[in-house]
Amino acid sequence: MFDTVTRTQPDALMLVSQRFHADERSDKLDLGVGVYRDAEGSGTVLQVVKTAEFLLLAEQKTKTYLPPDGDADFVRLMQEMILGSKSKLLHEKRVAGAQCPGGTGAFHQALALLKSTGENPTIWVGTPTWPNHIPMLRDHGFSIETYEYFDVGNQSLLFDGMMSALKRAKPGDVVLLHGVCHNPTGADLTIDQWRELVALAQQRSLTPLFDFAYQGFGNGSDEDAAGVRLMAEQLPETLIAASCSKGFGLYRKRTGILVVVCEEQSQAATITTKLQSLARLNYSNPPDHGGAVVRIILSDPALKLRWAQELRTMRERVTNIRNSLKVEGTRQGYDIDFITDQTGLFTTLAITPKNVSLLAKNHAIHLPETGRINISGISEKDVPRFVSALRSLR
Repeated sequence: MFDTVTRTQPDALMLVSQRFHADERSDKLDLGVGVYRDAEGSGTVLQVVKTAEFLLLAEQKTKTYLPPDGDADFVRLMQEMILGSKSKLLHEKRVAGAQCPGGTGAFHQALALLKSTGENPTIWVGTPTWPNHIPMLRDHGFSIETYEYFDVGNQSLLFDGMMSALKRAKPGDVVLLHGVCHNPTGADLTIDQWRELVALAQQRSLTPLFDFAYQGFGNGSDEDAAGVRLMAEQLPETLIAASCSKGFGLYRKRTGILVVVCEEQSQAATITTKLQSLARLNYSNPPDHGGAVVRIILSDPALKLRWAQELRTMRERVTNIRNSLKVEGTRQGYDIDFITDQTGLFTTLAITPKNVSLLAKNHAIHLPETGRINISGISEKDVPRFVSALRSLR
């Protein structure tokens, strides 16, 4: 039976990690895997998370299963964080939600929910996008249309082309959107562009599907949710797959949520039961630990404030590196000004796979062939060397 299985290519980021670990140079840089790193290059555990885990250890009385849709308080608190604590959608009980195994698990469940409708909508995807999006869509059997979102060569958002493409979408089609801190380009829509997109979605009867993995890493938790909230409030239906990996540093705890905004309260109640059923079919019950940690933090005003402060520190470190790269680029005569117009962990450089190899060989700088870099993999002391290495490619 297994002799029919073909060998698959290793994940690109796994290859970067392998090359990095095999590099024996002391000044090597890993700009591949998308996890936040501190100034020393370490992926740390938030202090507020350690406090919450201590409290969890003291209060937890059972290790029995969670319900299929997860910890109800976690779901409620995350819905409030994403949509706003005073959201009319929550007041009107038009929102369904389920705790999921990470943001990827939430995205998977969103696709399973769409598939269960029997409508089989075409899903529109901007390019470039997170490498796992299109394979997941294909695995679920969806028809895919693409629109150009970003020109890496010119480092420019292609909003007019995006809108022109989406005008061809059929009523009922789904548009996959990045809520904030676009992965892999760092280029986000402005609030005015979000408003134009809302108007087009209303006109064409399109449904947004958000990948919302980086809330708080752009300009702040509420600021980063502006586009998501605008579309959720103005359109009859919205799906939001959100992750706690980045904002809470819970990568390996696989903590996420699928939020579904419905047109009517009765639909939300029905969708809740459907999410429970889909979870039962897929993984039965979500993991508890990460969700419990988030619940403890968000339900305690003092801990929530400490979390917001730690998140701000991470966000500001990434912003400071972006600013330093721009300043150093000016000093060395290398134009990298675009870097400060973007947000979040990532940017994608307009360099070839050959140049990526040269960066690794000559400068111990490791990144995937796409040119995407994790900004937090660079420290202040690395900035001059990194810019110099880019200059050497010209």
